[in-house]
Amino acid sequence: MTYLIHFEPWGVDVRAEGDLTLLDAARQAEVAVSATCSGRGTCGKCQVRVASGYLPPATPADVANVVPSALERGFRLACQHKVAGDVTLEVLPVVSHGKAQAPLVEREFPFAPAIRRQVVEMEPPALHRPIDDGSNLLNALAAAGASPVEIDYRVAQDLPGVLRSSNWRVAASLRGSELVAVRRAAGAAPPLGLAVDMGTTNIASYLYNLADGSLLGVFGAANPLSTYGADIVSRLSYAGRSPGNGAQLQRVLVKGLNLLIEQSVGSAGYGSQDIEELVVVGNSGMHHLFLDFPPRQLISAPYVPAARQARAIRARELGIAVHKGATVYLPPLVGGFVGSDLLAVALASRIDLKPGIRLAVDIGTNTELLLSVNGELFCASTASGPALEGAALQFGSVAMPGAVDHVSIGDPVVPFTVHTIRNRPAIGICGSGIIEALGAMRRAGVISPTGRMQASSPLVVESPDGDHRFVLVPAAETALGVDLTISQTDVRAIQLAKGAIRAGMEALLLEHGLTSDQLDEILIAGTFGSHIQIESSVQIGLFPGIPLEKIRQIGNAAGTGAAMMLLSTPERREAEELSERIHYMELARHRRFTRLFADSQRFPD
Repeated sequence: MTYLIHFEPWGVDVRAEGDLTLLDAARQAEVAVSATCSGRGTCGKCQVRVASGYLPPATPADVANVVPSALERGFRLACQHKVAGDVTLEVLPVVSHGKAQAPLVEREFPFAPAIRRQVVEMEPPALHRPIDDGSNLLNALAAAGASPVEIDYRVAQDLPGVLRSSNWRVAASLRGSELVAVRRAAGAAPPLGLAVDMGTTNIASYLYNLADGSLLGVFGAANPLSTYGADIVSRLSYAGRSPGNGAQLQRVLVKGLNLLIEQSVGSAGYGSQDIEELVVVGNSGMHHLFLDFPPRQLISAPYVPAARQARAIRARELGIAVHKGATVYLPPLVGGFVGSDLLAVALASRIDLKPGIRLAVDIGTNTELLLSVNGELFCASTASGPALEGAALQFGSVAMPGAVDHVSIGDPVVPFTVHTIRNRPAIGICGSGIIEALGAMRRAGVISPTGRMQASSPLVVESPDGDHRFVLVPAAETALGVDLTISQTDVRAIQLAKGAIRAGMEALLLEHGLTSDQLDEILIAGTFGSHIQIESSVQIGLFPGIPLEKIRQIGNAAGTGAAMMLLSTPERREAEELSERIHYMELARHRRFTRLFADSQRFPD
């Protein structure tokens, strides 16, 4: 028997068989529901709220992973319940950051977007002047100083109606020698552009007015492919099993992007059809999934992309719901899993123009490293996993109101002081919070250099499953109704993540005969990296113990670079030239990487 499942805020309906789980139904509907454990009921990330319809009884996995107050409000693990009736499920929506996380542009660059807007007026055709609509418009544009030579065919389809409804006065958008949009001049919205940093765990977007270069807003959403695994290799492996799987993941990704676009432009007072240009950057895996490129050669030695060259594609070919003449520009990949996101970091920082030895670290689920040795560029990537972004922790959370984001050592009465975003009651702990918490725990002797939690600490309790837990926020001070804890398993997850990053740094330096104490500067990039406390990061060994003034946070530099390429075609050319100068290193072939990885998991003495 089949039942109707409705997903909000997606507005998507699907009919699902009774032997499927709610997570299976979400996948069938191509709705993003996170499931980092691939549906085994252990990660607790696939929580959805039953807004109406049949509410199933809580399972032991629900009880173990969903706090009691949320269970009462109808939250359940989607992977644990079979479809048993018509139901409406709520999934978390897009988050708007306003302009608070505007790209940190550190240098001037020319404002020269790919889209140019020109308003023209023309005479209508007549029996004595039977000129076709296309030639009429092209002639008017040429007379105004613009000289397009072709009209996008979908734009040509709409041309007769637009010209006549606008009384022959239109706003035309040109991209190079092509006419890509025609609108009525009266009340026409400005051409909009969207820069997208398509991360493995999260997607960040920056909405711009391409007429004047002004930033209209910054938005973020979870990557909808998290339902197919937390790491990029799991998703690529799934996509590689059949052509249909790859196409399915591409559709899911684009649906998520379309939702992000719809809410982004709507909050700015515009419509999706007002977007005429996009720039999308991401690691090589996300690039391949976005374009539905075959992935097998990327996840098997020697780990090569299908094609690394820059490309410009009509958004409609990818299913992106923007203006029908809009173009998506994808900068070139660098090599292996190092994609256009690190290239964007290189463009934003231009560390190659500065003397000395400098290292940029773009922290994420797939962390990328860029080393400049007196202007010569080298790079590598390391699979650090989602733990640092909260995705692999029991009480992990995105940076949202109520998430613990700062932790410090207090006094004997209150040993640890915590701060939550917007000072709300604690609901979880985000990436910056877990780094500071572990730093404080290490200084207080709660965890040993090996990461072992000290059972003798009065703040360490033993759970029924035998796992030791550090009580960071007592139940009475949370919005959860239970203690907010950091478990031994959580500590191990962070050790693996920071070990992979630090080992990658050391291996890249060793490959060129260098050590970390020779670094003149470390640049920390990424949304996560821009919020962590540097001192705590050094204390847990994520970064080497060099003077703190040599470590600098540069925000989401991948997003900054994408925005620069959106606003300036000369910067696109700069990026394409830079891509040819960056030398890629595959960490898997470094003879000491395994040893470095093991050593880097320790906390400094």
